[in-house]
Amino acid sequence: MAIYSRYEPHRKKKSKAPLFLLVLALGLSVLGFTYRKEIYFLFAKDQSVRAEKTKEKTIELWKSGNLKEKDIEDFQSIATTYSEKDPTDPVAFHLIARSLFWNLYRIGIYFDHDSLILHLGSEFKDFIGSSVLADSTLDSIFWNARTAESFCSSPFSDWENNKVLLFLGETHRQVKRPQVLINEYGNLDRSKLSPEFQTVYIWLLTFNTMLAGDAGGLDKLITITKDPTYKAGIQFTPREENFLRGLGKFYKKDYVGALSLLRQAKSNNPDRITETSIITEATIFHLQNLSQKGIDLLEEFYLSSGKRNPEIPLLIAKMVSEKPGTKTKLDLTPEKKE
Repeated sequence: MAIYSRYEPHRKKKSKAPLFLLVLALGLSVLGFTYRKEIYFLFAKDQSVRAEKTKEKTIELWKSGNLKEKDIEDFQSIATTYSEKDPTDPVAFHLIARSLFWNLYRIGIYFDHDSLILHLGSEFKDFIGSSVLADSTLDSIFWNARTAESFCSSPFSDWENNKVLLFLGETHRQVKRPQVLINEYGNLDRSKLSPEFQTVYIWLLTFNTMLAGDAGGLDKLITITKDPTYKAGIQFTPREENFLRGLGKFYKKDYVGALSLLRQAKSNNPDRITETSIITEATIFHLQNLSQKGIDLLEEFYLSSGKRNPEIPLLIAKMVSEKPGTKTKLDLTPEKKE
């Protein structure tokens, strides 16, 4: 029978230190991650508050007419830092788009009454000119506003203002027809728009409504500008109302109605409204196979206004080439370059 000793061989006790250290390290790691996350969001929140305050300051400076280039640059810098610290926050990208919007004023692009009347019926590129900086700025405004919208699962506080920036970018891109843009952006709650976007919104809406040939929409806009609660800077005189309605009917191909209103908009002063009204009237004659009558009208205005608009002889030349038998008193021979 085997004899077993009551004493078992000495066994080394396994040290519990490595397991303890592992648990401790894991705990510290989780704790560190938690603190880093809290610090991260705390800093992001700090940037959010800072950006919001800078936005309000910028608006107040603009309202008082004291907005300087340095103020715009500071706003852009803070908005960019905010987006870097919280790259999925829609507000951050809206504020970048908003800060870029102020650059348009720096390069001489103003959405006011005079620029609207001057460019009604024109392409948007005629309004912004050939500036590469304006093109790139408008592109950046659009894509940052679009990014803000894509990151947002529900409307944020500046939702309507962001929509105005999208409306601006879409008008510049000319991918969608004016009527489509009116349908998408024509019913924004104007009471929720920031002061600097009130006029911009009416400007864009009028500009696109004109191009769409939406005579009813123009009547609605004119009515809005007469409302006592209306706060935007664009309002129209009776003469300008006739001009607006006349061009609207022209784009809608209601030529009889257009002629009646545009003739009322003309004056003895060869200003832009008179000039555009006469050019549109002559174009209508051309479309109605009364090209000679249109050519005579253009010639008379061109000569009496001091031959100021070089586009008029080009339009006359086009009419003459398209309608055999018509004639002009102007010398349409291209000048030879020395």
